[in-house]
Amino acid sequence: MTEETLTPIFKPETPDTPIGRRADMFAAGLAGLGAVLSGFSAIWFFIGFAENDTRLEHLTSALVLTLLLFAFAIVPFALVTHFARQAYQQTAKRAHLFWTLFLMLPWVGLGTLTLSHTPLPIWCGLVITLLAVLLCIWAVASLILDRDLSSASQKLEESAPVE
Repeated sequence: MTEETLTPIFKPETPDTPIGRRADMFAAGLAGLGAVLSGFSAIWFFIGFAENDTRLEHLTSALVLTLLLFAFAIVPFALVTHFARQAYQQTAKRAHLFWTLFLMLPWVGLGTLTLSHTPLPIWCGLVITLLAVLLCIWAVASLILDRDLSSASQKLEESAPVE
């Protein structure tokens, strides 16, 4: 008997393993939580209108106002959820990380303004500010880490012997 290795005829498929970090999945969870909370806030906002106005035209205008106002919260958080999940499953794209900053930085300011200048409960402003700040930190940290990784891999490729 020889010690030759056998070549398998059938190679079983390995499941696609994500190449992202746990922080990417955590960011996706935070952004998803922000989208869900924005949805609940929209429903709460509309119910507040519905308590006072029972006529159809008033409710219709309240519904349109509610959908327009909270689309500015739900859509950015949903997009950041998509970006973070994609970063976890594949790789983080610089454009998506910059979009995350572009979409979340206004919510840091709006959440801070909510704390001090609106009659909303203080937890509304705290939650939205905290979520937006954490997502911005994730985006900046990912940009820094990916830059370091890309420069290290580029140096590795340059130092590799050419055949």
